[in-house]
Parts: sequence; structure tokens; C-alpha cells
Amino acid sequence: MEQKVKISGTQLAMLLFIFVTSTLVIYVPAFTATEAKESAWLAASVLPFTFGYLTLWVIYKLGSNFPTQTIFQYGGIIVGRFLGKGLGIAYIIFLLVMDILVLREFSDFLAMTTLPLTPRLWVLFSIVGVATYGAYQGLEVIVRSVQFVFGIYLGGFATAILLGLSNFEFGRLLPIMEEGLMPIIRGSIVPSSWYGEIVILAILFPLINKPKEIKKNGLIALVAITVFVTVDVAVTIGVLGSKLTSSFAVPLWSMARSIELGEVVQRLESFLLIFWITGVVIKTTLLTYLICLGFNQVFGFKNRKVVLGGVAVFELFIGEFMLGNASQMHVILQKFWPPFGMVFELGIPAFLLAIIKLRKKNPKPKKSAG
Repeated sequence: MEQKVKISGTQLAMLLFIFVTSTLVIYVPAFTATEAKESAWLAASVLPFTFGYLTLWVIYKLGSNFPTQTIFQYGGIIVGRFLGKGLGIAYIIFLLVMDILVLREFSDFLAMTTLPLTPRLWVLFSIVGVATYGAYQGLEVIVRSVQFVFGIYLGGFATAILLGLSNFEFGRLLPIMEEGLMPIIRGSIVPSSWYGEIVILAILFPLINKPKEIKKNGLIALVAITVFVTVDVAVTIGVLGSKLTSSFAVPLWSMARSIELGEVVQRLESFLLIFWITGVVIKTTLLTYLICLGFNQVFGFKNRKVVLGGVAVFELFIGEFMLGNASQMHVILQKFWPPFGMVFELGIPAFLLAIIKLRKKNPKPKKSAG
């Protein structure tokens, strides 16, 4: 895997924005509205942003101690070679699980909306093929693609959300916090696990040309994500209401379908689909690249074609045969992914940082000569 490629601060902010929002923007309104109802926009913003910022802070502190290494590499320095190898394997599994879930979100979404008669395996095969090819081309191609599509991606979703204001009713967002704080806290768990996906910085850190600006650019991305998702959830509920939003699997799609401005603007969801597919392809391509990098740094596998081929076959098999139907996927995303993801996003990095801090406070005494 190439190590000479460097990512600029602007590229990093764009990459993180698309990486997090591409799946978050479609599914989070339903998950938050189920628990927080009319206050779902609060559940999608305050606590998830806090969790994302804590993840960013911890990863930045870790990376500052090992600026030329990824978490696959410095884990062994912190906890020892044997446990470090296990930690590297665990993070490869984490990335594989995330990628497989993204692939299934992609295929299930298309099956529910535009391709109900197409076998899921063919849909999975198409995106896995594109992601594998993109990962083989390397990080520079991925980052350049992000620069090219960012304006289109952001503009497309922003247009759909703004046009949704034509059917927006502020009263559907009331009352705020009718049942207190606990529903908002419960509703914030799922989006928090998606905000925490910026943990990929623990792998990208040595590939960024100005490491000291990572915290600033990561914060810019987090603020942009928070504003974007908060507006997305608020407008979706303002158009559909909290009950309908929580009942739809992909409420943003349903909201886009309701937009009609005379005979000029109709069927906007078809355009929304293009922008969403673009974001998901970038996300799964980057994940595939990071998985391949993990195999290289943990096991020393140098043959990128073999690793990418093996990963592609594994993900196709698990995605098609092991995850059940769309309803079961919904349960996985809502109940099982958040605790699993949060352990790797904040739990383990915070534990590693705590070990570093303790060692600095209690350095080993030097052995006296003689």
C-alpha cells in the first residue's frame, strides 16, 4: 500500500463529511424519531456531536504520540506485541463489519425503492466490484473523487431538504422534550455510533500532510455533519410528522417523494438516489482500502490483489447469506451496531490513551550501573 500519498486538511474535512453522512442522512430520522419523537432533531445533534468530538480528541492525542504510525502499528507499542497483534485483528474485523453493513444498507435501500426485482447478490456484486477497483487504485484516487463529487453531493441533498420546506409545518416539531430528557438520550445512541466513525482518523493520521491541523479540520467536519443531519431530521419530521418518520425505513426518501412544485419539480427522489449512491460508493471504497492496509500492516501481506479479492468474496458471502432480511438488518443497525461500534470508536482508543498517560506519570526507574 502506498505511504507517500498525503491528504490536505480540506480533503480530510470533505472525506469525513461524506464518509459519515452518506449512511447517516438516510436512516437517522427514523431511528431518532422512534425514541425522541418530535425532539428527534435534538437527539441527532447534541449528544452525537459530543461523542464525535470526544472520539476526535482521543484519536488526535493518540496520533500525536505516534505521528508516523496507524493504530494497527502503535497498538503493539502500547500494549505489547502479542496484544497489539490482537488489537490490529480486532480493528480489521471492525472495519469489515462496518463495510458489510454499509453494503447491505445499500442493497436493501435499492430493493425497497428502485430495484425490487433485482437479485440482491447482483446489487452487492456491483458495488463491491466498484469499491474493490477503487481501493486498488489507491488513496489518492479516492481523495480526488471526493473533491470532484463533494459539491454535487452536498448540493443535491441540500436542494432536496430545502425543497422539502414547501410541505414543512413547524407545529409537527412540537412539543419539544414532552417526555423529558431520557427519550432524547436513547434516541441519540444510534447517531452517536455513526458520528464516531471518524475513528478512521486513527488509520489516516500518518497520511495527512499537516497533522497539527487534524483536530481543527476534524472539528469543521463534525460541525458540518451536525448542522446537515439536524436540518435533515427537522425537515423530515416537519414534512412527515414524527409517527410517519419513525414508521418508514428510509424517511428521507419518502419526504423527497412528497415534493411537488407544480409540474416542474417532481420525482425528486430519483436525483437524490444518485447523490446517495455516490456517497456510499466513496465510503465503501475507503473502507475497503483501509481493510487492505490493515492486512498489510498486521500480517505483512504485500499482494494487494489477493487481499482485495479475498475481502470482496468474504463480504459478498456474509452480506448475502448471513445477515437475514431488511427487517433484521434494521434491528442490527439499531440494537447491535451502536455498542459494538462505540467500543472501537471511543472505548479502545481511550483505554490506549490512558495507558500512555499513566506511563508518562509513572516512568520506569532506570537501572543503576553496577
